[in-house]
Amino acid sequence: MSSRRALTAMTIFKQRIDDLRARINEYNDAYYGRSESLISDVEYDALFKELADLEKLYPEFDSPDSPTHRVGNDLTKSFAKVRHAVPMMSIDNTYSASEVSEWVGRVEKALAGDADGEDIKFIGELKVDGAACSLLYEGGRFVRAVTRGDGIVGDDVTANVRTIKSIPLVIPHKEPMEVRGEVFMTFSDFSALNDGLVEAGERPMQNPRNTVSGTLKLLDPAEAARRKLSFAAYFLLSSDTSRSVSLYDNAKFLAEIGFPVVEHSELLSGVDAIMSFCGEWENKRHTLPFPVDGVVIKVDSFEQQGRLGVTAKSPRWVIAYKYAPERATTTVEDVDWSVGRTGIVTPVARLRPVLLGGTTVRNASLHNYDEIERLGLRLGDTVEVEKSGEIIPKVIRVRVEERSADSVPYAPPTVCPSCGSLLARLDGEVALRCLNRSCGAQLAASIEHFVSRAAMDVRGMGSAVVKQLLDAGMVKDAADLYGLTAESLLTLERFAEKSAANIVAALEMSKNRPLDKLIFGLGIRMVGDSSARDLAGAVEDISEFYKMEIGELELIEGVGLLTAQSIRLFFDRPENTDMVERLRAAGLNMKGNKGKGGMPSGVFAGKTFVLTGTLERHTREEASEIILRGGGKVSSSVSKKTDYVLAGSDPGSKLDKALSLGVKVMDEAEFDGMLTVTPT
Repeated sequence: MSSRRALTAMTIFKQRIDDLRARINEYNDAYYGRSESLISDVEYDALFKELADLEKLYPEFDSPDSPTHRVGNDLTKSFAKVRHAVPMMSIDNTYSASEVSEWVGRVEKALAGDADGEDIKFIGELKVDGAACSLLYEGGRFVRAVTRGDGIVGDDVTANVRTIKSIPLVIPHKEPMEVRGEVFMTFSDFSALNDGLVEAGERPMQNPRNTVSGTLKLLDPAEAARRKLSFAAYFLLSSDTSRSVSLYDNAKFLAEIGFPVVEHSELLSGVDAIMSFCGEWENKRHTLPFPVDGVVIKVDSFEQQGRLGVTAKSPRWVIAYKYAPERATTTVEDVDWSVGRTGIVTPVARLRPVLLGGTTVRNASLHNYDEIERLGLRLGDTVEVEKSGEIIPKVIRVRVEERSADSVPYAPPTVCPSCGSLLARLDGEVALRCLNRSCGAQLAASIEHFVSRAAMDVRGMGSAVVKQLLDAGMVKDAADLYGLTAESLLTLERFAEKSAANIVAALEMSKNRPLDKLIFGLGIRMVGDSSARDLAGAVEDISEFYKMEIGELELIEGVGLLTAQSIRLFFDRPENTDMVERLRAAGLNMKGNKGKGGMPSGVFAGKTFVLTGTLERHTREEASEIILRGGGKVSSSVSKKTDYVLAGSDPGSKLDKALSLGVKVMDEAEFDGMLTVTPT
C-alpha cells in the first residue's frame, strides 16, 4: 500500500515537472522568439525556481533538455551566426536578501581553502533592463555586434547596433577587444515611440526591454535608428592581460576609452555593504532615465572568479538581486475615452486611488480597445497595475477570480465622445478613430500640442485657455492664435490685463522659435522632435516640403518610408499649406538649417555635455535644448570623451565619476556665462 502511495506521489511530481518545463518553454519561446512577455518576471522566476528545486529533490526526473540547464535562446533565422570567444552565460537571480547572504557565504567558503580570511571584494552594478550584446573591435575600429543567442552562438546584428550613437566606432587601442554590455531604451524614447505608434493607429510596444530585443532583430537598420537605442558597457575582454585583473579596473578603463559604463559601486566587503548598495538604489533608480530592475553582484577579482568557476548555465561568482516589481492592486471604476489631435480615440482606466512607487495612481494606460479585449477587462474589475516605463502605469492583469457575478463585457464607444461622429477603424489599424476634422477635441489637442513647451512654447496658454478660445470661436487653427490681441482676450472669463498681455507677449516671442519647433508643432503624424530637427536641417525654407517627393524625403536622415508618406500627405492638403503661409505672414520663422549640419554651430560646437542634479534657472529639457542649439551634444553618462558635466544640486554619482576622470565640472552660472548669444 505504501509503495503504491509513493508511486502516486512520484507520478504527481513527475507531472508537475513536465508541466513546469512545458510552460517555461512556452514563455521562453514568446520572449526570445517574439519579444513578448506572457507573464511577469516575478511569476517566471517563481516557476523557474520551483522547477529547479523539484529537479534537485528528484534527480531521477532531471533532464539535460530542461530549461534549467540552458541559457535563454534568442537566435533567429534572419541573421548570420557568430560563435562567442567566451560563452555569454545566464545569471542566477534572487529577490531575497537572505539568499544573497547565503551566496556570499558559499563564495567565501569556496575561496577560503588553506588561506583563511582571504580578502574578497565585490562590485555591485545596476541591472539595466535591456538585452545583452557583445561588441568586437579590431585595429581600434568597431567591426561586429552579436547578441547573446544561446550563450555559445549569437546573431550578428552589427547593422542595427551601429546606429546606437553612444557606441564609439573608433577607440584609441589597436589590440582586439570585445566589449560586453546592455542595449537599452530610455523611458522618454520608449514613450515617444509608443506615442507615435498609437498616433499612427498601431499597437504600442509592451515594455522597453521587449522593444530593445525586437529592435535588435529588425531587418531595416533605419527603423532601428529611429527607435533610439542606448548602450552601457559592463565588461571588457582583451588580449592585453593587464586589462584582466579586476572588474572595477576593467570598468574604469572602459570609461576612459569612451564607453558609457553601467552605474556601479565602489568595492564592497561583505553582505552588509552589498545590501546597503542594493537598498540605496531601490529608490534612487526612479531618478534614472532608463529601466533598472535590480543589482548584479560580482566577485571583483578575475583570479578569484576563475577559482570559483561556472555551472552548466551560470558563473558561481555572480548573482542578481532583483527588486520586487512596482505593482499594486486596485479597482477599475470607469473607462474614459480621449480624442487625440489625429482623431484616435484612446481609452484610459480610471482607478480607485492606490499608492504605487511612492505616488498615488488614479489612471492607467489601456492604449486601445484591442488591449481591453486582450485583458478581458470589465468595469468594477480588480486589476493589477504596474509601472513599465510609461508616463502612467499600465493594467497588466485582471483578477477574474474576484469578479462580480453580475458584471458584463465592456462595449467600446461607437461615436466620438467629443463631436458625436461615428467612429471607424481604418484598414490595418487597431485604433478607433474620429474622421471628423472639425472635431472640437482634435482641434483642442492640435493647438495644445502647437503651443506646448516642446513646440512653440507659448507660456500661459494651457488647455483651459485653448478650450475658451475654441468655445468662443476665436481660433480654428494654430495660425489664428497670432491674430489674438490683449483686447480680444479680455473678453474671455477670468482674464485680466496682465494675463492677456503675457499671452500676447509669449505669442510674439514664439515667432523666433527655430523651424524644427514649428515643424514639430504642426503635428505631422510620425514626426517627433528628433525627426523635426532632421527635416529642418534638410531645407532652407519650409516651403521646399510642398513639392518634395517621397523618395527625396526618404533621403533625409531619420526619415523612413512611412514618415515620408505622412509628410507628403500633410503638405498635399491645401488647408495645411494655407495655414503654414498664414503663419509666415504672421511673422513666424520659416528658415531651415540646410548647409549648417542640421543645427547652427555656436559656443558648444563639438562639445559633449552630461547633466546631473537639479538646475535652478533651467529645466533639464531647456538646458539640453540650449546645448543642442549651440552645436553641442548631450549624453546620459560620463566618460573620458565628456567635455563638460553641468551639475546642479544633489548631483549624484555622475559628479564623482567626472572628478575621477578629470572631466570639467561647471555650475549653472558658469554655463550661462558661456552663452555669448542667447539661443532662441
